[in-house]
Amino acid sequence: MKITGQIQQQAAEHVRVYLTNKLSQLYCYHNLQHTENVINAINEIADGMRLNDQQRMILLVAGWFHDVGYVSKIEGHEQLGARMAERFLKEKKVDAEDIRQVKSCILSTMYPQHPESILEQVICDADLLHLGQKDFLHKSALLREEWSLTTKVTYTDDQWHGLNLEFISKHVFHTEYCKENYDKRKNKHILFLTKLLKEIKKKQFFQVTKGNAVESESEKKGKNRKMAGGIETFFRTTSHNHMQLSSMADSKAHILLTINSILISIVISILPKRVEEDSFLVWPIALLLFVCLVTIVFAVLTTKPKFSKGVFTKEQVARREANLMFFGNFYNMDLKTYDWGVKEIINDRDYLYSSMTRDIYYLGKVLAVKYRYLNIGYRVFMYGLIVSIVAYGICASCMT
Repeated sequence: MKITGQIQQQAAEHVRVYLTNKLSQLYCYHNLQHTENVINAINEIADGMRLNDQQRMILLVAGWFHDVGYVSKIEGHEQLGARMAERFLKEKKVDAEDIRQVKSCILSTMYPQHPESILEQVICDADLLHLGQKDFLHKSALLREEWSLTTKVTYTDDQWHGLNLEFISKHVFHTEYCKENYDKRKNKHILFLTKLLKEIKKKQFFQVTKGNAVESESEKKGKNRKMAGGIETFFRTTSHNHMQLSSMADSKAHILLTINSILISIVISILPKRVEEDSFLVWPIALLLFVCLVTIVFAVLTTKPKFSKGVFTKEQVARREANLMFFGNFYNMDLKTYDWGVKEIINDRDYLYSSMTRDIYYLGKVLAVKYRYLNIGYRVFMYGLIVSIVAYGICASCMT
């Protein structure tokens, strides 16, 4: 069976879920957003070159899988992505020739690129299309941060710009479409980097001749950027972990609610008839109902939302006491006041970090209460169920 639009959609959903759940947040460039950008680029180039639907489907599946290997490793991620694509397509009963072409497209993105077929040329150009786009410098900054976080290798400004200049100067677009539409802007980037490097070197030379022992402004900016990146990663990761733990607590509480609600319904439905026939069941059943009720109470307390008054004052913002990162502190405020408060936070770095710290701290306090109630609920359910069964056994033995 050939790759169809349905199989391509299934591959897209599979990779989206996989990268969202598995890929480390340290990868701020080679992430789901980059993969989706490559998919958009493939569609653009395929339209420009008038490729047929079957060629497009092969390219799109390869595009979805070309960077999934980053979940496990950086070096050799292309081979890992090709194997994952092969396994996925075999499960869908796709023809061997289509699988071969998908794998060859993924492997062709390995640097240095040497694409052979027209499909390999398209995906190679799509993967590096940002070299000829307006957001090249932004993408370059993201890649620099990613390398700093994942490989612990840092670059000064002149080192990084020199590395970029060397890379983009050697790069060649393979398809006629990209040569016609993106070479011009790529050459502008080359000229800009060349000029930027000259200015940096001139500034460094001036500092040396003046005997300036103070670190260059570029190095300061590099260190500040690295520190800011590490801080952002800390807050992002910590908040994400807290939200996941909160979601897990709610799910576990929901399990308790469901099980005990079912038990109460069953017991109440059979209670009248069974008690008339076997009066010794009164105490075990009463005990079981009590256990289920207490468990439900603690499960509800786990998921019970807590609201504050939803208002902050300008005096609180001036004293740096209002935390505008939690909706419960501003949901009753008008937009104008809230907008003013947010701008106050953004313009004060210490206030911003303090607000983020307070937000994480109080999330942790809420989590502690949730898990305390959840722990009590599970203990009551576990031990209460055991005691109820033992009570049933004792009452039954006494009646015989």
